[in-house]
Amino acid sequence: MYSEDSVSEITADLRHVIGLPETVLIQKGLLSFIEKEIRLAEADIADLMDRYNVASKEDLYEAIKSKKISSHPAWEDYIIWKNKEKYVNDLKVRLGRFP
Repeated sequence: MYSEDSVSEITADLRHVIGLPETVLIQKGLLSFIEKEIRLAEADIADLMDRYNVASKEDLYEAIKSKKISSHPAWEDYIIWKNKEKYVNDLKVRLGRFP
């Protein structure tokens, strides 16, 4: 990984190349990172929707409970889905803090 000094150097270099203040550069980088993480998590959720042919995690839960879907690995995927949704929601809250 990068040391704090090398990150500062890269940031300072980019600030000059791109012509943005360092704070704006960091803010744009954080925004891009958060947006990418949201897209990736939403893509994972979409994969689970396709895998189990359900529209929501609640539908998956009901399908598992009623034994329409085998519980393994569906329970694990249900938990993953719940965690991904929480992650997306947490990221969106943070995204909303940006001006």
